[in-house]
Amino acid sequence: MCANEQCDKAGSRIRKSAVNHPWRRRLFERIARANPELGSLLIAATSAPRSVRFIGWGSEPAFSTASLLITTAACGLTTLVAAGLFQFFDAANLLALFMLTVVVVSIRLGRVAAIWGALLSVACFDYFFIPPLLSFAMSDTQYLFTFALILVIALVASEVGTRLRIDARNARAGERREATVARVARDLSGALKVEQIVKICVETIAPLFEAKVALTLPDLRDRVHLMGAADFGDLSVAQWTYDHVQRAGRGTDTLAAAQALYLPLKAPIRCRGALAIQPRDWRVLEESDEKRLLEACCSCIALALERIHFAEVAQETLVRMEGERLRNSLLAAVSHDLRTPLTAIRGLAETLERGTELSAAERAEVASAIRNQADGLHRVVTNLLDLARMQNAGIRLNKEWHSLDEIVGSALSRLGPALSDRCVRTDLPSDLPLLEVEASLIERVLVNLLDNALKYTPADAQILIAAKAVGESLYFFVEDGGPGLPLGDPEQLFEPFVRGQKESAISGVGLGLALCRSIVEAHGGTIRAEAAQPAGTRFEICLPLGSPPPIEEEAA
Repeated sequence: MCANEQCDKAGSRIRKSAVNHPWRRRLFERIARANPELGSLLIAATSAPRSVRFIGWGSEPAFSTASLLITTAACGLTTLVAAGLFQFFDAANLLALFMLTVVVVSIRLGRVAAIWGALLSVACFDYFFIPPLLSFAMSDTQYLFTFALILVIALVASEVGTRLRIDARNARAGERREATVARVARDLSGALKVEQIVKICVETIAPLFEAKVALTLPDLRDRVHLMGAADFGDLSVAQWTYDHVQRAGRGTDTLAAAQALYLPLKAPIRCRGALAIQPRDWRVLEESDEKRLLEACCSCIALALERIHFAEVAQETLVRMEGERLRNSLLAAVSHDLRTPLTAIRGLAETLERGTELSAAERAEVASAIRNQADGLHRVVTNLLDLARMQNAGIRLNKEWHSLDEIVGSALSRLGPALSDRCVRTDLPSDLPLLEVEASLIERVLVNLLDNALKYTPADAQILIAAKAVGESLYFFVEDGGPGLPLGDPEQLFEPFVRGQKESAISGVGLGLALCRSIVEAHGGTIRAEAAQPAGTRFEICLPLGSPPPIEEEAA
């Protein structure tokens, strides 16, 4: 019986069994794919007669007419080369050429082509090189062993080639899975919001499986919702998957009528949602490798969602802790630095009320003390309110061109009574350019710096106010000859409710320097503290000069 007749009968049997019973075909496909080492060949037949094709599963190359033609051409070329060498070598030596051809065909084209190449090589070698020539008769029966050996070599080589292809396929598949999981994990590790995870699912995971992907996440009441612009997804199936932490939807035993497959996003602590996937070809998800890859992607998504959740919890906890710290600092400041001046004012007022025998000078002294306490209390309250307003609504500047001499003079006049018994020296060059600032705020900065110097320096310490223009910036300094900076980072002094001496009798809530930094940075400048030489503290403020308008000189 010829090979074509055998193929026709095989096609007829498969057409009756496999085509008419699709479940048998799927069963055979799974057996062939799961056991590629068996060398199984699926014979698929169409309804047209004599239309038979062989499909190799696993890594076995598909049998086709092209492979037969390539094998025939290779054997023909080998025969021509052997014919050219026949006059120089014996027939036994030429046999190696045909064996080499069979081995190459076996490795490259598969088992069926190897068998065909072995038969064709034996026929060509017998017909052209074994006496009597140009005849299939053999004068020596030992060549039968040679022909059998060629056939065995062809089968062994094809089997080795098949196993190598299987190993190579498995290696490529493993590398693909590892590279995919690594890429997805890398992208998800940089996600800081749920929207970024949804974008990664759409742009990375969906093309990987050639499918539509939707992410369903729970709200505070554990009701799932579709995230992103997904146009598919059954929330009832997703809710069941989330509640029971089990697969559901198409391809499962639960809610199989759904149009998509729903996978739980199970993290170490709890389920974080469900992933809905709807591939173009559902056979892709039937492969075990693809299933494992999809489960690995779901695990990465779940870990990323849990990481974001705990990051948000940590951020909220940090905000609450910071709020508690600020609240405690504020309460401590109010309890000390507001109650103390109020108590002093009350006591001085009672002195004036009951002191009928006080002289005019004593009454003036008591009244001055009341005014100083009230001014200090006013500065504390003003700093507190201004800092809160600036942090909530920002600083709205009304900039105008001003001379630094005028701003410094106004600040000194505001602190006139407190500076009456202190040595304050100014070093302001007459050619200083104008500054585009809001004068009242810069004056507030100078008042706070001078008030800070008054509190933390002895009465005989000198206070210096200096300025100079360097390039496109103006630097001015407030320097004192006091004990210097406390231990630690000087930048901490500009934080709210931070004081140089945490426990002392010196009034203040630690808001003056924080307010100074906010005002200076709003003007585009910087402020820093450093140790002065030979002793003391120096506050340096740098402000941009800009382009001041020209000043017209008065006519003589």
